[in-house]
Amino acid sequence: MLEYNPCNDSLMLGFLSIVKNILLLVQILGPILCIYSLIYTLIKMAHNPDDKKLPKRAKNSVIALALVFFIPTIVNALLGLISPNTTLGSCWKSAHTVFNSKSEYIDLNKDKNKTGIINDADSYEKGVSKVGVSTLDYSKAKTIPNSALENASHSNLSIVVVSDEGRVLAERQADLLREGGSTVKVFTGLAAVKLLDPASDTIVSTEYAQNMPYMGDPDVTIGQKFTVSQAATRDFPGSSNITTANIAIAIGKKKGGATTDSDAYFKGMDIINNYIREIGCTKSKLPSSSGVNYIYHEKRFTNNNNGISTGEYGITANDLALVTINAMKDENFSKGINYGKNGICNPPYKNTFFIKSGTQAYCHGVWGFDKDGKRYYVVILGVNCKNSGDNKCQIFRDIYNWSINTLF
Repeated sequence: MLEYNPCNDSLMLGFLSIVKNILLLVQILGPILCIYSLIYTLIKMAHNPDDKKLPKRAKNSVIALALVFFIPTIVNALLGLISPNTTLGSCWKSAHTVFNSKSEYIDLNKDKNKTGIINDADSYEKGVSKVGVSTLDYSKAKTIPNSALENASHSNLSIVVVSDEGRVLAERQADLLREGGSTVKVFTGLAAVKLLDPASDTIVSTEYAQNMPYMGDPDVTIGQKFTVSQAATRDFPGSSNITTANIAIAIGKKKGGATTDSDAYFKGMDIINNYIREIGCTKSKLPSSSGVNYIYHEKRFTNNNNGISTGEYGITANDLALVTINAMKDENFSKGINYGKNGICNPPYKNTFFIKSGTQAYCHGVWGFDKDGKRYYVVILGVNCKNSGDNKCQIFRDIYNWSINTLF
């Protein structure tokens, strides 16, 4: 999705910032020195009018005064006019001088005895539109280096750190199509609260969903009823494969006109996949409602190579981040997220919270954190749990700490 951007290189920006600062100092100090030299020469001319060299020296001081004042301005103007699509033009615009850059000391311990900025979803901004964010902005995204992945140095991870406005702060293989495990339920949950009516519709657990392969869930019984909000975030951060299947069935009946549960499930999945594409998911295609890599209407597993899709089914970190932003802006989804009492993969700091995890061949997770009055999300796909244990929570800690120290 993203090509290497030299403007994200700290060495490149540092060099250009030094050049910019030198030009600025020349523009400020140069005229002062030239004026001093000119005044000194004029005083000498008054005392020694017969010295033929002094008029020429005064003339040179005037020329130098013009050059040192206008040349930095001309250089800045020329480089500023270069198209930002070019490397030099873009990097020059990104470089800062000492007068317009800001430095802020980050105290990692300042939140130890404080509560999170926003601790319950009812206090958070409510979304009312079909989709609040339709695309993510990667224009200033940094590439997450290997050094930030202390506990996943051998994992082929996909990561996105993004604000709830859709501005990507950092990324790594954001557009790689791969399995998502139960993080797919964030897609299903968003579809539930947007395609069904949370005020009037009811999700009923069906016998068809109960008997679907790989949907086992002892906590859900046939005939059990849930509100749309309950079904969309059922037992988060736990798992409820059957409930997601019943969401697809409800959508297939309401939006697709299906009359049987089996037909409704397949129509529901088609509608869900069309919906996520409409709201901006560029590559993701859900194989199932729960994240199980099994295509039920074809009775086959999806193709993948160590968790990376080799076919059309799967999700990307970009699309999961986009869906997470929009799901958390909807009050019917966000009020089902349990802040600070998750039980599984508890967040490491009081201003962080856990949204969803997923595990198949690899582990995946979605977290959020509040910083300076704004909300951010961290999406991580592809933690290698087979070899290094279930360390997805530690990976989040690594990315969170790197983000706080590097991005803010």
